[in-house]
Amino acid sequence: MKKVIAIISTFSLIFFTVSCDLDLTPYDSLTADLLVEETQGIENLVNGCLMMMKENLSYSEGQYPDTRDRYVRHLYHLTEFPSDNVMIVKSTTDNLWYSFNLEHIPGQLNTTYFWFMGYKIILNANTVIENVPISDDTPDEVRQLVGECYFYRAMVHYDFARIFARPPSHGLSNPGIVLRLSTLEPDDKARATVGETYEQIISDLQTAMELMSQREPGNNAESVKYASKWAAMALLTRAYLYTERWQDAIDMGEQLIAQGPYRLANRSEYLNAFWNATQSPEAIFSIYFTPAEEHGKASLGSMYNGGANGTEGWGEVFPSEPFRNALGQFPNDVRLGIIDTIYNPNGTIKNYPATEYQTFYMNKFSNQDGLTSLNSPQYLRLSEVYLNVAEAYAHLGNDAKAYEYVNEIRERAGLSGGELVSGANLGQFGYKDALEAVLGERRLELSFEGLRRDDLLRNKIDLDRSFPTAQNPDNGTDILPWDAPRQIYFIPQAEILNNKLCEQNP
Repeated sequence: MKKVIAIISTFSLIFFTVSCDLDLTPYDSLTADLLVEETQGIENLVNGCLMMMKENLSYSEGQYPDTRDRYVRHLYHLTEFPSDNVMIVKSTTDNLWYSFNLEHIPGQLNTTYFWFMGYKIILNANTVIENVPISDDTPDEVRQLVGECYFYRAMVHYDFARIFARPPSHGLSNPGIVLRLSTLEPDDKARATVGETYEQIISDLQTAMELMSQREPGNNAESVKYASKWAAMALLTRAYLYTERWQDAIDMGEQLIAQGPYRLANRSEYLNAFWNATQSPEAIFSIYFTPAEEHGKASLGSMYNGGANGTEGWGEVFPSEPFRNALGQFPNDVRLGIIDTIYNPNGTIKNYPATEYQTFYMNKFSNQDGLTSLNSPQYLRLSEVYLNVAEAYAHLGNDAKAYEYVNEIRERAGLSGGELVSGANLGQFGYKDALEAVLGERRLELSFEGLRRDDLLRNKIDLDRSFPTAQNPDNGTDILPWDAPRQIYFIPQAEILNNKLCEQNP
């Protein structure tokens, strides 16, 4: 292993640059003097993957990103804002506006930062994967760290596939993403197909699952901050769902539910499970921010929540009217607590300043350690696994099992009796079949977690945003067909200029 660390030390000092001076070096703060002890040295490099998801870093020589540029912030905004769950109260100079008006441009700053920071994360992971050999004699702690790298590589490739490529249900031969699987690859590389992209994601997750257990076995509060065997299994259920491998999604999900060290947060724990992820019994993998990493208005949740006095965040993105109506059908639903209605002293709902829009903040990404703008978003949690299994059963025609998993989520929310879904009462919910019931529950339970857009797109359902919002101020018909070009984003122009083989999205 000593030779391995010497190799990694060398790699950590290389400036891997390309013709546009895009700095793709491994995590910036790792230097040779930190690689004193072999396992600790590898761990430092692996932790760099997580740090690059959270921090505001330069991705190009001489490039100083906006203070709001963070991989995780862009990930959740780019995936959730182009959905029917949210509305925005006014136009903004932030590039997130393009996610609302769907007038994407190849030079978009948020997608550009997201793209190149993601490839820095992948390069970091590849450095460890290539240079830490795995054998029967490899210590478990080292196997864990290498497994984490396979997970992070799969995670970023998967995030890119969601944002820059069409889902597998639209055709496996469509352009996917540029798969970066080695530190020695040439700059010029063509996009893999969608089928090849997901095959690689699934392969990496399977390898990660085999290598990992947990960083801190038995200590879920600490383990949730890192990738684990269970996180790989959870993301596999999602990958299998997206690739329409229904039985695989069921088998993996039911194994995780039965064997994993998690349970659904009960009704009294529910809201705090979002606000303080390390205290959640169902958090599987969370991108953890300490109080020292609180970023105020540059945080993920700041667009959703202005705080008690309206100055702790931007608070310009609200739950949409259709979402509020769907959630508000049942007064006992604990999920109503994710919405904070802001009132005037006279008891009327306060309008957002200089607009006609009533103020409804969303607090799912707030309130960690009592701070409005601090939160550690749960990238994977057990509720999603239940609903992944439910959807797979619905696609296979096993409606009874689909309703069973949906109702476990609804019962946890405090619903009972006729508030639960069955084949006999679908009409009262406005559903025509079990799949619609599952998608409706996914909308409520997984709201604002970046999955609603995916659910519509991969099931070939048009995006209907015919409700009041700044990009539709007249509340006219605003429907984007599921196969419209701007359902996905342009590949950043900097990549197109730098990589002559990379095909642009139409």
